[in-house]
Amino acid sequence: RIPEKIKQNLPVIFSVCAMALGITLIVGVKNLPPVVLALILGTAIGEVLDIEEKLHGLTEKLQNKLEKGRAKSDEKAVEGFITLLVLFSMSAGFIIGSLYEGMTGDTTLLVIKSILDFFTAMIFATTIGYLVMLISIPALIIGTAFFALAFLILPYLNEALIADFTAGGGIINLLVGIRMMELKKVPVANSIPAIVLFIPLSYLWTLIF
Repeated sequence: RIPEKIKQNLPVIFSVCAMALGITLIVGVKNLPPVVLALILGTAIGEVLDIEEKLHGLTEKLQNKLEKGRAKSDEKAVEGFITLLVLFSMSAGFIIGSLYEGMTGDTTLLVIKSILDFFTAMIFATTIGYLVMLISIPALIIGTAFFALAFLILPYLNEALIADFTAGGGIINLLVGIRMMELKKVPVANSIPAIVLFIPLSYLWTLIF
C-alpha cells in the first residue's frame, strides 16, 4: 500500500518531469510557425471529432464492466485513465521515442519515458485500478507501429522535419504535464490529430519559405 503522502506529492514531481521532457523536446525546433499551425488545426479537428469526450465515455464503460460492484463510475478514475492514455500511448515522448529508435537505434528517450511512466502508473493504479493494465494494449500497438513506420519514412525526413515534429510533440507533453498537475483541465486528447500534421505542414513551410 502506498502512503497517502506519497500519493499526493509524487504526482506533482511526475507532472514537472512531463513538462521538463516537453521543454527539452521543444528547444530544438527549426520552424515554429508550422508547428503552431499544426497544433491549432489538429486541436480544432479533435474538438470537432470530440475525441476527449468519446474517450471519456469509453473509459466509463470499461470501468463499469471491470468494477461492476460500483453504482457509477469514478470521475477521478476516468480523468486519470485519459491522462495516462495520452501520456503513455500518444505522447510525443512515446511516439518520437519509437520513431527515433527505429531511425537511429538510440533508446535513450524511450528509457527516460519508461522510468517516468513506471512510477506514474504505480501512483495512478491506486486511483484507476485495473484500467492501468488496459493502457498497455494501445501502447504496444502504437509503439510497434511507429517503430516500423520509422523505416518507411526515414528516407523522406531531414533534420528540420524531425526537429519540428519533436517540438510539436513536446508542446503536447507540456499540456499533459499541466493536466497532471491539475493547473487546468486541458482536453489533451483533442490535440492528438496534430501529431499527423506536424511533418506535412513543416515540409510545406520549408518549400514556401
